[in-house]
Amino acid sequence: EQWLRNLLDSDAHCDAVVLVGPEARRISVHRILLANISGPLEKMFFGEFREGVMREASFPQMEVDVFRCIQQASVGLDPGINVEIVVPTLLAAEQYMISALVTECSRYMREDVVGAADILTVMTSSLKHGYSLPEDVEPAYWSTFVADSNSVLESPAFLLADHRIIQKLVQLDEFGVAEDLLWSRLVEWAAGTEQKPELVSSLLYTESEGQDRQRCHGDKSLEPAEPSSHNHLVLREFIQHLRFPLMSKALFVEEAAMYLSREEERSVTTFHLLGRKPQFSTSERICGPSVCDLPVRILGGNATRAYLTRLLEGTATLPLVSTFDKSKYDYADHRAMIVSEVHFTFCGGATDAACGRDFHWSALDGSTGKVSGRCALFQSVQAVSLPPLPPARKWQLQWTSLHDPSAKLAKLCLKGHESQDDWANSVVKSRASQLYNNNSD
Repeated sequence: EQWLRNLLDSDAHCDAVVLVGPEARRISVHRILLANISGPLEKMFFGEFREGVMREASFPQMEVDVFRCIQQASVGLDPGINVEIVVPTLLAAEQYMISALVTECSRYMREDVVGAADILTVMTSSLKHGYSLPEDVEPAYWSTFVADSNSVLESPAFLLADHRIIQKLVQLDEFGVAEDLLWSRLVEWAAGTEQKPELVSSLLYTESEGQDRQRCHGDKSLEPAEPSSHNHLVLREFIQHLRFPLMSKALFVEEAAMYLSREEERSVTTFHLLGRKPQFSTSERICGPSVCDLPVRILGGNATRAYLTRLLEGTATLPLVSTFDKSKYDYADHRAMIVSEVHFTFCGGATDAACGRDFHWSALDGSTGKVSGRCALFQSVQAVSLPPLPPARKWQLQWTSLHDPSAKLAKLCLKGHESQDDWANSVVKSRASQLYNNNSD
């Protein structure tokens, strides 16, 4: 490995020069190494083109770090891909038909880009370079955003994200963050784009056109109460999708109201003072899956009657299977669920369900772990909350102590929800038309 690095770093035996990037940085190269991995580079350096004759080639649109990746790949070293350069490296590899490097970049985006910060960086880079993410990669990235929205908002990469990503996050009901924090980060992001106008270039162009049309028609109703600034121009794009009525009153008055038109500000003020319907949404953002009833059935023939008999002996084990969406899916496709509550309905004798017994709850389909609960005494209908277990489709209820002879289980119901990741995947699938195709302005 060191010999190969010496080969790349030493100018002693190089036989050509390349000028890389807009600043035309000079890098000495071995023509044969580049020609060996790329047909187009072979024709460039060993053909009758000017580059072959002069032994000098120019790559003004290529970043130096991208060229370094190509160089290292040419001798079989780790190309050194990272989230900042994976997209331009892939595009350069496609342009010069370096198939193995294309494959490695694609693998890196699928397997090594993890967490909100990395994903924001790659998605912003893809927009900058006009590259459409693969069909299996983009949904996975958006699912990460939905599953862990707070990490997205708090990431330093959020302040360096393209406005098209920010806009779709703000519009998404399932971007489950506090409105106060969202507003503060948006203001911080907008201020930073003054030094990085490429993040909002198309946005500013569109907003400027809109303001010109308003002035031509004498319409001042949508102009902010304060004089326009860079922040005002940028943030106007997001105003209609924010939930100002959900902000703390102090934050709204002191930091947000100045960005609204007089009519918009009045709308929020009268909501707080008079309870009138505002122009903005008053619905809380959705932070995760909702709890729902889980239809279940007992496994095995005539299991219910046998179970009631064993319940009297305190040794009953009840295997259950989810029938969730049974009409639409085969068992193998049932969504795994997290059980949060088990509801019992007891009956029996003069004591009316004298239960008060312990039980274990565990999964039967590959998930691990067991939790315990206890029924209340002399309550015919009761709900017992359970500590969370991993998602499952099949469960087992096992009583661990003797029941009162009069206790009989008349009904069993479960409440639960999807895992955060499964819920996020379903959200992204349902919002596909809203979230994908980021390269269209």
